[in-house]
Amino acid sequence: MTQTPGRRERKKQQTREKIARVAMELFIERGFEQVTVTEVAEAADVSVNTVYNYFPTKEDLFFGLNQPMETSLAGIVRQREKGEPLLTFLRHLLLGSLEPMKAMPPPEQDSTRQQVFRVIRESPTLQARGRQMTESVEEDLAHAFAEDMGTQLDDIVPRLVAQMILTLYARIFAEYQRRRLKGESSEEIHAGLSAMVMAGLALLEHGIDASRG
Repeated sequence: MTQTPGRRERKKQQTREKIARVAMELFIERGFEQVTVTEVAEAADVSVNTVYNYFPTKEDLFFGLNQPMETSLAGIVRQREKGEPLLTFLRHLLLGSLEPMKAMPPPEQDSTRQQVFRVIRESPTLQARGRQMTESVEEDLAHAFAEDMGTQLDDIVPRLVAQMILTLYARIFAEYQRRRLKGESSEEIHAGLSAMVMAGLALLEHGIDASRG
């Protein structure tokens, strides 16, 4: 039975969200490198120590409330129903991740998303942190696949599968952005991305020679 968070926990979550929101507003306005943690604390009306209690690094301030779905993939793989074929599970997982794309976000949300991407593009620090996050996620996912397949972690297969799934997610994300800017409808985008997922999983299932047919 799920317990409702207590008042203390709710207040802590509200404080965390406020700090992250204020920080993102400053990052969008001035750029990541140009904003200090002290300035974030002042704008959020909290102490610097409070900021660090919730976000150990400045990069965590940026990514803390905006972790990509990929970061939870290893846990999701480990929780899949016993006996379900891995490929079937991955197909449902990837196609399911496209469902929110059927509903286009309102213009103000899309504008904010584009501004967040701009901040990342302009910040070598955030790009480096993004690469570290990807490497960590890949390692965790490879561990999960190795456990599932009953192989050692140094086996090439679980690592290749982990890399391919993460590459699929990255390409889905990039293609979504491209198609949005192109002005395609939500239906067109969803159909195109679904085809990408199926092609990628077909390659995983049948190999490179089958993909030429």
